[in-house]
Amino acid sequence: MAPYWRMVSTILGGAKAMRDAAQTYLPKFPQERDKDYQYRRSNAKFTNIYRDIVENLAQRPFSKEVSIADGAPKPIKDFVEDVDGQGNHLHVFAGELFFGGINNAVEWLLIDYSKDVPANATRADEARIGARPYWVHIPAPAMLAVYSDMVDGKEQFVHARIHEPALERDGFGEKTYNRVRVLNRDPLDGGGYAPATYQVFEEQKGKDGALQWVSIDGPKPISIGIIPLVPFITGRRIGRSWRFHPPMQDAAFLQVEHFQQESALKHAKALTAFPMLAGNGVTPPMGDNGKPAPVAVGPASVLWAPANPNGGSAGSWAFVEPSATSLRFLADDIKETGQALRELGRQPLTAQSGNLTVVTTAFAAQKGNAAIQAWALNLKDALEQAFVITGRWLKIDADVEVMISTDFDLGMGDDETFVHVLAMGTGEAPIISREATISEAKRRNILSPEYDGDKDLAVIIREGGEDE
Repeated sequence: MAPYWRMVSTILGGAKAMRDAAQTYLPKFPQERDKDYQYRRSNAKFTNIYRDIVENLAQRPFSKEVSIADGAPKPIKDFVEDVDGQGNHLHVFAGELFFGGINNAVEWLLIDYSKDVPANATRADEARIGARPYWVHIPAPAMLAVYSDMVDGKEQFVHARIHEPALERDGFGEKTYNRVRVLNRDPLDGGGYAPATYQVFEEQKGKDGALQWVSIDGPKPISIGIIPLVPFITGRRIGRSWRFHPPMQDAAFLQVEHFQQESALKHAKALTAFPMLAGNGVTPPMGDNGKPAPVAVGPASVLWAPANPNGGSAGSWAFVEPSATSLRFLADDIKETGQALRELGRQPLTAQSGNLTVVTTAFAAQKGNAAIQAWALNLKDALEQAFVITGRWLKIDADVEVMISTDFDLGMGDDETFVHVLAMGTGEAPIISREATISEAKRRNILSPEYDGDKDLAVIIREGGEDE
């Protein structure tokens, strides 16, 4: 999956990243000179439709704050306010995890604990020194390897290697250290696995100058006995492996195609604005090197085409340039690719509908909703698993329910369908209450979430009395 992750990371990096990786995503033309290719690469146009798609998809479940249900233990309620030790609320952390999961097909959540806690320390001792569990978001490309097996009747992780490069201050500069954290459970002779351990390796130069991996921490036991990892998955898992079919893969490939088309059109426009000059029947002046000398062109230059001394017609000059029809074809092709990309990215309401019928657009919207709702439910499940492991660190039962919105109909704000809701809630014989009608209007974002129906009813009654 590494090539896919590199492609997505490059796309999200924007125009500069795509130009820097042009040899992969914008290959040279046959027989194209290096200096011509470098000019075309450095001026390549890039419209990042893919990022716009993913940003919109990733925001849908977060119109309401991610929270936990009532009844959770106080330590968990306090933990929600700062889940990563960096001051980020559960809502913020979940949003970053969701964005990464849509792009990468899987993201990882490590539930770690403060290091250097004295052995046999009580909860009061840990609180006094500020020891606490914290969540670490691990992007998919940083998970170098992961393996699982059936342990005690359920699938558990038995080995993981995580790339953890460290940037540390070195005087007035900085130094980067290449490190890998290894989480492991050794198999036992009689079956099963030993309690989990962790170990950190750093790449260092040996005495002979060759790079080698050196253990700088551990192996040490993980006190809760398990590898505290939780995956958030949006892709289709391939067998029992931890590889996936990315849901946004086709959209990413189409974004690269769109980049190539835009670059080709910009290059063709340049050729049209600065066409090639052809001299027919003209003997070129020769330079000192024996090759034709460059000819100056432009509004301040005069080109001569003297008559042939041996008789016949005089020479002529003519511009050779691409046809405008070709430019229109390229522009139309780019427009179609952009629209296909948006539709492929499940953005039917932001794409130009063209000849799509209302039914077709509604069906596409439902398809997009189904995918996002499934991902949101997977996120909910991953966060709840993370709370269970957090509870093990805290030595409490943390089987809490995470509240995350899955109610985001793409048709929200559609007055045509809301007419039917109004009909049920008004008239001589309403079949739903006024409160239900207002609730549905809020759900569709027709009314603001802050709208207070009771206060507004009091205003309506007061205004009615004034009219009398």
